[in-house]
Amino acid sequence: MKKPKEDPNDQQWFDDQLKEAVTRFDATHAPNVPDLQQFEAFVDNHKQEMKKGLWKELMLFWLTACFIFGFMLWMIDRHWEWFAILQAVIAVGGIGFASLTYGRRKVRAWKS
Repeated sequence: MKKPKEDPNDQQWFDDQLKEAVTRFDATHAPNVPDLQQFEAFVDNHKQEMKKGLWKELMLFWLTACFIFGFMLWMIDRHWEWFAILQAVIAVGGIGFASLTYGRRKVRAWKS
């Protein structure tokens, strides 16, 4: 641990006082590095789990979208007034959600 433009007495003091303790600490707390095959197997397993989860979410989204789309088509065929009201409520809800999410972005100063 030698720094440039450092007093040699400081380096000597560090070596005398702390070098052995730092070396022991490094030896005691050495990280356990897995083999390359173990790491690749871990990554492959994680990728497969992520793909399964994404497919499940996509299927749930499609099922929900089909249900909503079918309900809306039924509603427009039966009662177009209620369909218009439903669309207006959905639009107002979306605008409200977007305004609450993105409307209150304030730049805060860093307090130290």
